[in-house]
Amino acid sequence: MERKYPTKMFWFFVLTNFLFHFIYLSIPGIILCIVGIWVKSCLWIGLAILGLDVILSIIEQLRIRKAVVTPSDNPEFNELMDAFCGPDGLEAVRKIVDGKIGATPPVKPQEDEG
Repeated sequence: MERKYPTKMFWFFVLTNFLFHFIYLSIPGIILCIVGIWVKSCLWIGLAILGLDVILSIIEQLRIRKAVVTPSDNPEFNELMDAFCGPDGLEAVRKIVDGKIGATPPVKPQEDEG
């Protein structure tokens, strides 16, 4: 089955990368754009910084997309990515993870020696 990365998730993650992952670019860019209301050079610098932030966010998300759609040697990873790219998306992934957690035997606490 050929995987197709969900378009809505792609743009959602680009937005979250823009706001949070590259926060060191988005905050100064926004501040410079606000200051740019009065000083045009700050506006252009702020827009350039925000443009760089958008470009880096898209590149990062394209790398993640490539990792998701490329088949792996690990069958468990393939199972998760097939579920993620399927019609149910994150809900299917949650069901698989819950099943794996439920199938894992509980860990016995270690007794202290001495």
